Amino acid sequence: MANELNYKKTLKYLIILMVSSIIIVDLFIVLIPDEHSQHAIAIIILNITGATATGLGVIAVVRHGISGSHGKSYLFLTIGIALWFAADVGIMYSYFVLHVDEFKRITLLDMLWLSGYLFLILHLISIIRTIRIRNLSITLTIISAVIIGFVIVNFVSFLPIPESFLNNGKIDAAERGYGLSDLVVTILYPILDLCLIVPSITILLNIYREYHHSVPWVLASISLLVNAIADNGYTNDYINGSASALPWDLFYIADFVIMSGALFWYNRYHITDHISKKKKRNEFIN
Repeated sequence: MANELNYKKTLKYLIILMVSSIIIVDLFIVLIPDEHSQHAIAIIILNITGATATGLGVIAVVRHGISGSHGKSYLFLTIGIALWFAADVGIMYSYFVLHVDEFKRITLLDMLWLSGYLFLILHLISIIRTIRIRNLSITLTIISAVIIGFVIVNFVSFLPIPESFLNNGKIDAAERGYGLSDLVVTILYPILDLCLIVPSITILLNIYREYHHSVPWVLASISLLVNAIADNGYTNDYINGSASALPWDLFYIADFVIMSGALFWYNRYHITDHISKKKKRNEFIN
Protein backbone atom coordinates (compact mmCIF):
# COMPACT_ATOMS: atom_id res chain seq x y z
CA MET A 1 0.00 0.00 0.00
CA ALA A 2 2.86 2.38 0.88
CA ASN A 3 4.55 1.64 -2.43
CA GLU A 4 1.31 2.25 -4.31
CA LEU A 5 0.92 5.68 -2.68
CA ASN A 6 4.55 6.45 -3.46
CA TYR A 7 4.02 5.52 -7.12
CA LYS A 8 0.93 7.73 -7.39
CA LYS A 9 2.65 10.66 -5.68
CA THR A 10 5.71 10.39 -7.92
CA LEU A 11 3.53 10.06 -11.04
CA LYS A 12 1.48 13.13 -10.06
CA TYR A 13 4.56 15.31 -9.63
CA LEU A 14 6.17 13.84 -12.76
CA ILE A 15 3.11 14.69 -14.89
CA ILE A 16 2.92 18.20 -13.40
CA LEU A 17 6.64 18.71 -14.14
CA MET A 18 6.37 17.44 -17.72
CA VAL A 19 3.21 19.38 -18.59
CA SER A 20 4.42 22.61 -16.98
CA SER A 21 7.83 22.28 -18.68
CA ILE A 22 6.23 21.79 -22.10
CA ILE A 23 3.81 24.71 -21.61
CA ILE A 24 6.48 27.10 -20.30
CA VAL A 25 8.97 26.23 -23.06
CA ASP A 26 6.35 26.44 -25.80
CA LEU A 27 5.04 29.80 -24.58
CA PHE A 28 8.58 31.13 -24.25
CA ILE A 29 9.38 30.20 -27.86
CA VAL A 30 6.04 31.32 -29.33
CA LEU A 31 6.12 34.71 -27.59
CA ILE A 32 9.51 35.61 -29.08
CA PRO A 33 8.64 38.23 -31.72
CA ASP A 34 11.56 37.61 -34.08
CA GLU A 35 11.22 34.49 -36.28
CA HIS A 36 14.96 33.83 -36.50
CA SER A 37 15.35 34.10 -32.72
CA GLN A 38 12.39 31.75 -32.31
CA HIS A 39 14.05 29.15 -34.49
CA ALA A 40 17.44 29.56 -32.77
CA ILE A 41 15.98 29.19 -29.25
CA ALA A 42 13.88 26.20 -30.36
CA ILE A 43 17.00 24.46 -31.71
CA ILE A 44 18.87 25.06 -28.44
CA ILE A 45 16.00 23.81 -26.26
CA LEU A 46 15.47 20.83 -28.58
CA ASN A 47 19.09 19.81 -28.06
CA ILE A 48 18.90 20.33 -24.28
CA THR A 49 15.85 18.07 -24.01
CA GLY A 50 17.42 15.58 -26.44
CA ALA A 51 20.59 15.47 -24.34
CA THR A 52 18.52 14.91 -21.17
CA ALA A 53 16.58 12.00 -22.68
CA THR A 54 19.74 10.45 -24.15
CA GLY A 55 21.59 10.80 -20.85
CA LEU A 56 18.79 9.13 -18.89
CA GLY A 57 18.74 6.34 -21.49
CA VAL A 58 22.48 5.75 -21.14
CA ILE A 59 22.12 5.65 -17.35
CA ALA A 60 19.31 3.08 -17.71
CA VAL A 61 21.42 0.85 -19.97
CA VAL A 62 24.48 1.09 -17.72
CA ARG A 63 22.48 0.33 -14.56
CA HIS A 64 20.40 -2.52 -16.00
CA GLY A 65 22.81 -4.04 -18.51
CA ILE A 66 21.75 -5.43 -21.89
CA SER A 67 20.74 -8.91 -20.74
CA GLY A 68 17.15 -10.07 -20.99
CA SER A 69 14.24 -8.57 -22.90
CA HIS A 70 14.14 -5.41 -20.78
CA GLY A 71 17.87 -4.82 -21.20
CA LYS A 72 17.58 -5.05 -24.99
CA SER A 73 14.50 -2.81 -24.89
CA TYR A 74 16.40 -0.09 -22.97
CA LEU A 75 19.33 -0.44 -25.37
CA PHE A 76 17.18 -0.11 -28.51
CA LEU A 77 15.33 2.88 -27.02
CA THR A 78 18.55 4.64 -26.03
CA ILE A 79 20.22 4.08 -29.40
CA GLY A 80 17.13 5.39 -31.20
CA ILE A 81 16.95 8.51 -29.03
CA ALA A 82 20.72 9.05 -29.32
CA LEU A 83 20.54 8.93 -33.13
CA TRP A 84 17.72 11.51 -33.16
CA PHE A 85 19.70 13.67 -30.73
CA ALA A 86 22.81 13.38 -32.93
CA ALA A 87 20.74 14.63 -35.89
CA ASP A 88 19.53 17.58 -33.80
CA VAL A 89 23.13 18.37 -32.82
CA GLY A 90 23.93 18.39 -36.54
CA ILE A 91 21.11 20.88 -37.13
CA MET A 92 22.42 23.11 -34.33
CA TYR A 93 25.97 22.97 -35.73
CA SER A 94 24.77 23.77 -39.24
CA TYR A 95 22.59 26.67 -38.07
CA PHE A 96 24.99 28.37 -35.67
CA VAL A 97 28.39 27.50 -37.19
CA LEU A 98 27.78 26.94 -40.91
CA HIS A 99 24.79 29.32 -41.03
CA VAL A 100 22.81 26.77 -43.03
CA ASP A 101 19.26 25.79 -42.06
CA GLU A 102 19.39 22.00 -42.50
CA PHE A 103 15.80 21.69 -41.25
CA LYS A 104 14.50 22.78 -44.65
CA ARG A 105 16.59 20.32 -46.67
CA ILE A 106 17.07 16.58 -47.06
CA THR A 107 20.64 15.84 -45.96
CA LEU A 108 22.79 13.11 -44.43
CA LEU A 109 21.27 14.06 -41.07
CA ASP A 110 18.07 12.40 -42.26
CA MET A 111 19.95 9.09 -42.26
CA LEU A 112 20.41 9.52 -38.50
CA TRP A 113 16.68 10.12 -38.00
CA LEU A 114 15.71 7.20 -40.23
CA SER A 115 18.18 4.89 -38.44
CA GLY A 116 16.74 6.03 -35.11
CA TYR A 117 13.31 4.88 -36.25
CA LEU A 118 14.57 1.34 -36.78
CA PHE A 119 15.86 1.04 -33.21
CA LEU A 120 12.72 2.61 -31.74
CA ILE A 121 10.58 0.15 -33.69
CA LEU A 122 12.72 -2.68 -32.27
CA HIS A 123 12.16 -1.18 -28.81
CA LEU A 124 8.38 -1.23 -29.23
CA ILE A 125 8.41 -4.76 -30.65
CA SER A 126 10.48 -5.98 -27.70
CA ILE A 127 7.87 -4.50 -25.33
CA ILE A 128 4.96 -6.09 -27.19
CA ARG A 129 6.64 -9.49 -26.89
CA THR A 130 6.53 -9.17 -23.09
CA ILE A 131 2.89 -8.12 -22.67
CA ARG A 132 -0.39 -10.02 -22.96
CA ILE A 133 -2.90 -8.86 -25.56
CA ARG A 134 -6.09 -8.65 -23.47
CA ASN A 135 -8.62 -8.30 -26.27
CA LEU A 136 -7.27 -9.11 -29.70
CA SER A 137 -10.45 -8.17 -31.61
CA ILE A 138 -10.70 -4.69 -30.04
CA THR A 139 -7.00 -4.11 -30.52
CA LEU A 140 -7.13 -5.13 -34.19
CA THR A 141 -10.26 -3.03 -34.80
CA ILE A 142 -8.77 0.15 -33.34
CA ILE A 143 -5.43 -0.38 -35.08
CA SER A 144 -7.18 -1.00 -38.41
CA ALA A 145 -9.20 2.21 -37.99
CA VAL A 146 -6.03 4.17 -37.16
CA ILE A 147 -4.16 2.74 -40.15
CA ILE A 148 -7.03 3.51 -42.53
CA GLY A 149 -7.39 7.05 -41.14
CA PHE A 150 -3.63 7.61 -41.30
CA VAL A 151 -3.44 6.42 -44.91
CA ILE A 152 -6.43 8.56 -45.96
CA VAL A 153 -5.03 11.70 -44.28
CA ASN A 154 -1.62 11.22 -45.87
CA PHE A 155 -3.08 10.31 -49.26
CA VAL A 156 -5.13 13.51 -49.27
CA SER A 157 -2.11 15.51 -48.13
CA PHE A 158 0.15 14.00 -50.78
CA LEU A 159 -2.49 14.19 -53.51
CA PRO A 160 -0.97 17.39 -54.98
CA ILE A 161 2.37 15.57 -55.51
CA PRO A 162 1.88 14.99 -59.26
CA GLU A 163 1.14 18.72 -59.77
CA SER A 164 3.70 20.23 -57.45
CA PHE A 165 6.52 17.72 -57.79
CA LEU A 166 6.03 16.45 -61.32
CA ASN A 167 6.35 18.23 -64.61
CA ASN A 168 5.83 16.19 -67.76
CA GLY A 169 6.68 13.04 -65.86
CA LYS A 170 9.86 14.48 -64.33
CA ILE A 171 10.58 16.00 -60.97
CA ASP A 172 10.47 19.78 -61.22
CA ALA A 173 13.55 20.35 -59.05
CA ALA A 174 14.15 23.77 -60.54
CA GLU A 175 10.85 25.16 -59.31
CA ARG A 176 10.91 23.86 -55.74
CA GLY A 177 14.51 22.78 -55.31
CA TYR A 178 13.49 19.17 -54.63
CA GLY A 179 14.77 16.03 -56.28
CA LEU A 180 13.53 12.46 -56.48
CA SER A 181 15.69 11.46 -53.50
CA ASP A 182 14.09 14.26 -51.46
CA LEU A 183 10.64 12.93 -52.28
CA VAL A 184 11.56 9.32 -51.44
CA VAL A 185 13.14 10.24 -48.09
CA THR A 186 10.25 12.55 -47.21
CA ILE A 187 7.64 9.87 -47.88
CA LEU A 188 9.63 7.40 -45.76
CA TYR A 189 8.87 9.44 -42.64
CA PRO A 190 5.08 8.88 -42.52
CA ILE A 191 5.65 5.20 -43.35
CA LEU A 192 8.05 4.83 -40.42
CA ASP A 193 5.74 6.93 -38.24
CA LEU A 194 3.00 4.39 -38.88
CA CYS A 195 5.46 1.67 -37.83
CA LEU A 196 5.75 3.54 -34.50
CA ILE A 197 2.05 4.34 -34.15
CA VAL A 198 0.75 0.76 -34.54
CA PRO A 199 2.88 -0.87 -31.79
CA SER A 200 2.51 2.23 -29.57
CA ILE A 201 -1.29 1.98 -29.71
CA THR A 202 -1.09 -1.78 -29.15
CA ILE A 203 0.90 -1.14 -25.96
CA LEU A 204 -1.41 1.64 -24.77
CA LEU A 205 -4.50 -0.55 -25.27
CA ASN A 206 -3.13 -3.52 -23.35
CA ILE A 207 -1.03 -2.37 -20.39
CA TYR A 208 -2.86 0.67 -19.00
CA ARG A 209 -4.24 -1.43 -16.10
CA GLU A 210 -0.83 -2.58 -14.89
CA TYR A 211 -0.15 0.60 -12.97
CA HIS A 212 3.45 0.19 -11.82
CA HIS A 213 4.76 -1.38 -15.01
CA SER A 214 2.62 0.55 -17.47
CA VAL A 215 3.70 4.12 -16.60
CA PRO A 216 7.03 4.26 -18.49
CA TRP A 217 5.71 2.27 -21.45
CA VAL A 218 2.64 4.51 -21.70
CA LEU A 219 4.81 7.64 -21.51
CA ALA A 220 7.30 6.31 -24.06
CA SER A 221 4.47 5.35 -26.41
CA ILE A 222 2.81 8.77 -26.05
CA SER A 223 6.20 10.37 -26.72
CA LEU A 224 6.61 8.48 -29.98
CA LEU A 225 3.01 9.31 -30.98
CA VAL A 226 3.73 13.02 -30.45
CA ASN A 227 6.81 12.67 -32.64
CA ALA A 228 4.73 10.94 -35.33
CA ILE A 229 2.26 13.86 -35.34
CA ALA A 230 5.12 16.34 -35.76
CA ASP A 231 6.70 14.31 -38.55
CA ASN A 232 3.40 14.05 -40.36
CA GLY A 233 2.82 17.80 -40.13
CA TYR A 234 6.33 18.69 -41.23
CA THR A 235 6.19 16.20 -44.12
CA ASN A 236 2.95 17.75 -45.40
CA ASP A 237 4.52 21.23 -45.21
CA TYR A 238 7.62 19.99 -47.01
CA ILE A 239 5.61 18.37 -49.79
CA ASN A 240 3.65 21.61 -50.24
CA GLY A 241 6.88 23.61 -50.49
CA SER A 242 6.41 25.44 -47.17
CA ALA A 243 8.76 23.54 -44.85
CA SER A 244 8.98 25.22 -41.45
CA ALA A 245 10.58 24.29 -38.13
CA LEU A 246 7.68 25.77 -36.18
CA PRO A 247 5.29 24.69 -34.83
CA TRP A 248 6.73 21.19 -35.27
CA ASP A 249 9.83 21.86 -33.14
CA LEU A 250 7.44 22.36 -30.22
CA PHE A 251 6.18 18.80 -30.71
CA TYR A 252 9.72 17.41 -30.96
CA ILE A 253 10.64 19.18 -27.71
CA ALA A 254 7.52 17.73 -26.04
CA ASP A 255 8.54 14.31 -27.40
CA PHE A 256 11.92 14.48 -25.64
CA VAL A 257 10.38 15.86 -22.41
CA ILE A 258 7.85 13.01 -22.20
CA MET A 259 10.52 10.45 -23.09
CA SER A 260 12.71 11.85 -20.31
CA GLY A 261 9.82 11.29 -17.90
CA ALA A 262 9.51 7.69 -19.08
CA LEU A 263 13.24 7.08 -18.65
CA PHE A 264 13.18 8.71 -15.21
CA TRP A 265 10.50 6.22 -14.16
CA TYR A 266 12.50 3.34 -15.65
CA ASN A 267 15.52 4.37 -13.57
CA ARG A 268 13.59 5.29 -10.43
CA TYR A 269 11.53 2.10 -10.14
CA HIS A 270 12.01 -0.63 -12.74
CA ILE A 271 15.79 -0.71 -12.76
CA THR A 272 16.12 -0.01 -9.04
CA ASP A 273 13.79 -2.96 -8.35
CA HIS A 274 15.76 -5.10 -10.80
CA ILE A 275 19.07 -4.28 -9.09
CA SER A 276 17.55 -4.92 -5.64
CA LYS A 277 16.18 -8.33 -6.67
CA LYS A 278 19.45 -9.27 -8.35
CA LYS A 279 21.38 -8.35 -5.21
CA LYS A 280 19.06 -10.45 -3.03
CA ARG A 281 19.45 -13.45 -5.35
CA ASN A 282 23.23 -13.15 -5.19
CA GLU A 283 23.13 -12.92 -1.38
CA PHE A 284 20.87 -15.99 -1.24
CA ILE A 285 23.20 -17.98 -3.51
CA ASN A 286 26.27 -16.97 -1.52
